[in-house]
Amino acid sequence: KINSIATIFTLDVYAKRRHERTRAEDDKGESAGEEKHLVLVGRITAITAIVIAILTARPLVGSSEQAFQYIQEFSGFFTPGITVIFLLGLFWKRATEAGAIVAAVTSVGLSTIMKYTLPTTAFPQGVNDYLTPFINRMGVVFLVSLFLAIIVSLATPQRPGTDTIDTTDVRYRTSTGFNIGALGVILILIALYATWW
Repeated sequence: KINSIATIFTLDVYAKRRHERTRAEDDKGESAGEEKHLVLVGRITAITAIVIAILTARPLVGSSEQAFQYIQEFSGFFTPGITVIFLLGLFWKRATEAGAIVAAVTSVGLSTIMKYTLPTTAFPQGVNDYLTPFINRMGVVFLVSLFLAIIVSLATPQRPGTDTIDTTDVRYRTSTGFNIGALGVILILIALYATWW
């Protein structure tokens, strides 16, 4: 995650704002000096991210019985929307930027509403009991975000030239061994979920 933070900040934020190009982006391959500068920025970003993580995690140490569940629950505010964006962006040519934004906003907004208002609503007890665990809530938020992203994508026109990922030559076929292994993992997860739910 530290590497991802450093890479995303350095290349997608810092370099883009300063209009710096990496050697891979430069046709002549003459950007070595700028790349050294970007490596330094990446290292500083990584150190900064570690310090922020330590400062953020410090209040949890000793004061929370389930720090991992806390992290999972709040990362679950973003995960459904990000998953929708990736799935539609990679596998549906009709997806639009507006649909992606709606998926992201819906994910955070609906997760927040469900987390803090469900326990106090007048829903039947069975509905509250089902939606209170964060993993169930993430599933519902994913489906709502997916539905809204599809509707918004169909309702908004595509801008020409915005589909920058070409997947026409990608083969999605997997081997029989992979399919059997994947099915086995899914069945194990279903069994574990059904046993301890």
